[in-house]
Formats: sequence, C-alpha cells, structure tokens
Amino acid sequence: MSHLHEFDESTWPFDAPINAASFTTRYVLDGSLPILEVYHDHDGEWQFMCGTTNASADAKLVCLGCIIGRDLTLIQLADLPEGWLAHRESPTQPWAREPYEDSDATNEA
Repeated sequence: MSHLHEFDESTWPFDAPINAASFTTRYVLDGSLPILEVYHDHDGEWQFMCGTTNASADAKLVCLGCIIGRDLTLIQLADLPEGWLAHRESPTQPWAREPYEDSDATNEA
C-alpha cells in the first residue's frame, strides 16, 4: 500500500525507491534524538541513526521517503556511495562523508 510524503516526490533524488525499507532507531522515530549518522550499506540498504544505539531492540524499519521527510537535509546524501557513511555533530552542522568497513564481510572472510 502506497502513501504520500510531505515533499515533491517527482524530484526524488535517491536510486532506491521512495518506499524502500530503511532502518532507524526508536529515538529518531519518536523525535527525541536527531539523525547524526547515515549508512549506505554495502548491500544498498540505508540506515539513519542517532549515534547512541546499535541495539536490535532499538531498531525500527521505516519507509525511506518517510525518514527523508523528517529531515530534508538527508537529501544531500542521495549520492552517498554504497559502503559509505555520513555523520555530523548536530543537525545544524554539515555532513562529513567517509567509506567504512562492512563488519559482515570481514566476519565472513
């Protein structure tokens, strides 16, 4: 079932579909913490994290378009390559980008 987003969907800049599943934390969803870390996983999935937890109990699945609608600065990361992360100190700071190691890939090697 599709739903609408609070921005112009005709200018969607991500390669992933607007309704693609992505990951975040319960703290981002309830609005108590901002998104400070974004991972574009080696398998193409997106994670939008607050930087305080990686616990599976805190993980939430969310529509990519819905999470972008919560923070339109995330559109700046649409071209983030797979296997890269972006981070910032606060929502008013610019994003810094860097590649990261895939812990699953290194565990399998």
